[in-house]
Amino acid sequence: MPAARADELVTAFRRRARLVEEADGFVDLQVWQSDVDPEELVMVSRWRDRAAFKAYMKSERHRISHERIGDDLARAIKLERLEHMHSYEVVAE
Repeated sequence: MPAARADELVTAFRRRARLVEEADGFVDLQVWQSDVDPEELVMVSRWRDRAAFKAYMKSERHRISHERIGDDLARAIKLERLEHMHSYEVVAE
């Protein structure tokens, strides 16, 4: 996405409804911006388990949160590769 749109997305994220924070199993959510390519953003959310994440994705909270994103910005968001969506298990701390 163009750098200006990336800035717009970051601003929208900062102003989000924060409904996800109330979801069962939610740990945290961050948006990372590449130091090499400012147009590249990665959203990282952490959940207690995959079941909690799936339940949130089907929830009214998720629908409301994403409804707040304007159509113009939503069209600008391009999911490059679904294979970036992974789940991990903590094996050491």
